[in-house]
Amino acid sequence: MPRSFVILAALFALGAAACSQDTDNDALVVYSAGPRPLAEAVIEAYVEETGQRVEFFGATTGQVMARLEAERYRPRADVVIFASEVAAEALKDQGRLQPYPDPGWLEDTEGEWHDPDHYYFATAAALVGMAVREEAFREELDWEALFQGDFPGRMTMPSPSRSGSAADFVIAYSLAHPDTMWEDFLGLRRAGLDFAAANSQAISGLLVGTYDLIVGAVDYLIYRQIADGAPLVMHYPPSGSALVRRPIAILDSSQHVAAARAFVDHYFSAAMQEEVAGQHLLPARRGISPSATRGEHALPALLPSDPVAALAEQNRVLRRFQIEVERAEVIADPN
Repeated sequence: MPRSFVILAALFALGAAACSQDTDNDALVVYSAGPRPLAEAVIEAYVEETGQRVEFFGATTGQVMARLEAERYRPRADVVIFASEVAAEALKDQGRLQPYPDPGWLEDTEGEWHDPDHYYFATAAALVGMAVREEAFREELDWEALFQGDFPGRMTMPSPSRSGSAADFVIAYSLAHPDTMWEDFLGLRRAGLDFAAANSQAISGLLVGTYDLIVGAVDYLIYRQIADGAPLVMHYPPSGSALVRRPIAILDSSQHVAAARAFVDHYFSAAMQEEVAGQHLLPARRGISPSATRGEHALPALLPSDPVAALAEQNRVLRRFQIEVERAEVIADPN
């Protein structure tokens, strides 16, 4: 299918110059965090179905947020798709989103995944747990074993400063275990935990055998590797994994509200939710089968989720984690 929309930029650094460019006044401007193939498939189908022109900027959630901040007083985006619910909650808190009251598809989706005030809606979700090489996997493996140094293999973790899913996991764990959080993660460092720059580097280390386990692995990326034949297991610890929702929202400044709402409706259609499942994500729409690699399973035990509390704690927790855990000089336990 020919590309029927304009790609503004792939990276914020490349997109900075575009901030000064004129936008097609009739175009719907969509900013989206990955996976990029999903965003492009949804946009192409929307353009084909409606004839509406779309301009697209794809990047990480952090880069999308940085661009929105840079354009705060000259906004361009109409619709934003995040890989983190906390990012959407931050914009809601700043008064930069507009509600979409009672869309027709709402009852067909996982209602508890959405903002109760309808300022943002989860298009999909992923789970964050452990990824383990097959030869090192044990069904009963739980967080406590890792924190106490009872896992015999080498471990890595994506840096929460580079991976939004790892950051969401750290915040969720801190809210669930405020009394033991810091000693738990320092225990991981003493057990030899290394930090990778981002998800891709952590996964590469697991694939080549440098590491046996990823702490804070986001499952859809692991299922992608498993689908290609990688000898990995995506494991959800018995004491809980983090459910990371991927919301869509309409900016309060949008001048194309009807088209923006039509795009949101399109994203929740059965056909587009099949595209979501094809990326090994959990679809928000009920009745859509997950990918064959993920399989049909009930949700595992989850860490508590509270986007308002997560937003309030985010900066403090992540800054402390960077200083006290990532940069910690610890002596590995010889046992």
